[in-house]
Amino acid sequence: MADFDIESVSGLRVIELREQLSNRGLLTTALKEELVKRLRDAMESEKTIREVSDESSPEISERIKAVGEKEQAREERKSESEINLNQLLESMRDMNSNLNEMKAGQRE
Repeated sequence: MADFDIESVSGLRVIELREQLSNRGLLTTALKEELVKRLRDAMESEKTIREVSDESSPEISERIKAVGEKEQAREERKSESEINLNQLLESMRDMNSNLNEMKAGQRE
């Protein structure tokens, strides 16, 4: 999705709001009004952090950068886990299919 600003958050669909909240590690269950508020609050906090980091010491900037890198690594692990789960599911389907074929062969 294209970039958007805090004012345009209310125009997002619920699925988009949930995606944005999930990307930030925030709770994604609620009615749209609450999701909008939650995302706006998160975006305000992010804006404040950016402003502070722009004016802060290099040490704080490095800490903020490290947090961002940890978040990115978490997202990558999440993606890897989803791939592994999909592979496991496919293997289980194959095993189930093979088992059904074996049972059918025994009946004949």
